[in-house]
Amino acid sequence: MNKRKQHVMQQAHELFIENGFQQTSIQDILAASNISKGTFYNYFSSKNELLISIFKNIYTELEWQRKQLLIGQDKADSTLFIKQIEMLIKTNNQYKIISLFEEILFTNDEELKNYIKNRRVHELNWVYNRLVDICGSKNKTYLLDCSIMLMGMIHSTIYMHTLVYQDNTNVHEIVQYCVNRVLDMVNHLSNTKEVLLNPDMLYNWLAVQTINNEDLGKKEIYCMLYTLKANVKKDNDRLTNHEKIEQLLTFVEEEIEIKHPRYFIIESTLMSLMQEVKDSPYAKMVLTLIESMEKVYSKQN
Repeated sequence: MNKRKQHVMQQAHELFIENGFQQTSIQDILAASNISKGTFYNYFSSKNELLISIFKNIYTELEWQRKQLLIGQDKADSTLFIKQIEMLIKTNNQYKIISLFEEILFTNDEELKNYIKNRRVHELNWVYNRLVDICGSKNKTYLLDCSIMLMGMIHSTIYMHTLVYQDNTNVHEIVQYCVNRVLDMVNHLSNTKEVLLNPDMLYNWLAVQTINNEDLGKKEIYCMLYTLKANVKKDNDRLTNHEKIEQLLTFVEEEIEIKHPRYFIIESTLMSLMQEVKDSPYAKMVLTLIESMEKVYSKQN
């Protein structure tokens, strides 16, 4: 991202926090950033797109920091999971994300409301996958329920503690307490076999939120990607290279989400993916994915 665009986003973010998103006009942003209207619309099609870009920039940095924390470490270590959750809370506090979310939820702006909904599903998916890392795939059936409860417990507990202790709220203590309670709950559920929401629902939500505004060819590709990822996750006890397969699928997914996907990179990644699955039941699915990708994206390059 060029420095000028980043400067506009920083100035706009400060205005949104100080005055509120609804009360901040594009003219206010132009004046604070010292840019012309033409420059603004060269960067963003609307004030909504600007706000969503701010959110995406913040959460991209958060995800990078979370991944850095795991490098060379044991993913099953719950203390790392606790630190990663604290990173989210620190990020939300630092950038006043919750107050902006709350303002949006009281408007009739469906575009921004959908972004918040999708963001929550994305975060739920992250929590679920980290619980799989910690609790093992044998407990997957119960971990979507546990992820939802963990997010609710942390949110409500921090809210109530803040009312009592205000700036002296101990976030680390709260997150550690909630995570430990949920881990105890996993052991209990593995004995009782109680399930409210099957994890397959999570993949359905992810697919729906991604494909709402895509054309038919892209819808088909997203569905194939999510189906492959879901199947690989279910089968990771038998696939010794499941992590590499998941990484390649995630890379393809992230590449096609950018404004101008680079087909030569997609093609190279899919060839690597084919090598990883060539002796598995997923080879045919990947071949179909390659053919669909070629039809949709090779024409754009």
